[in-house]
Amino acid sequence: MCYVAWFEEGIRRATQPSCLRLDQATHGNDSSAGLCCSTIAWDWWLRFPPPTGAVATDTKLQELSDYFGRTWVHGDFPPELWTHYDNNGPRTTNAAEGWHNSLNTHFGTPHPSLRVFLHWLQKCQYEVQSRCIQLVAGRPPKEQLPAYVAVNTELWNAKVRYGMDIGSVFACPAFDASAVQYSRLCFRSLTEMYLRRCSHLFGCN
Repeated sequence: MCYVAWFEEGIRRATQPSCLRLDQATHGNDSSAGLCCSTIAWDWWLRFPPPTGAVATDTKLQELSDYFGRTWVHGDFPPELWTHYDNNGPRTTNAAEGWHNSLNTHFGTPHPSLRVFLHWLQKCQYEVQSRCIQLVAGRPPKEQLPAYVAVNTELWNAKVRYGMDIGSVFACPAFDASAVQYSRLCFRSLTEMYLRRCSHLFGCN
């Protein structure tokens, strides 16, 4: 099953009355955006992969889900360490890859001698330290290409709008199942629009 289908199935499960009753019984009337986001993303999506009809595939999906929860949710690597939702800095490793390419170009050989490497390391450390001093002194950083600036701005604006919309949906407590159901449906619609916008900006469609 593809990623999009899994997402759709997860959202469908999250809007089922049984899910809503469980949320209310467990968490009372706390309908904060963070709680609903975590419930949908984990308890009713990744934690229970939808069946595909193939036993071997279902087993592998469940093993992957168990590993993800054991390692990346409740294990040594909690979401705070790897989530980039609040990141307003570099979104890729292009800078590191460019630095590695320049390193290979400078040496011209995959196995330079220790003397050559240490000489280069001293020079590199001096250049980085000098650049840091310049930035602290007020020198502007290297400008990004206009296209990247535009995409980053659009992504940030989309995230801000999404956060405000989600906050308005869950600002008022839901006292019955129908109200929670409506909040879930709104959450689903807003999340899908946000993900489609991000997908478009990333050039995935």
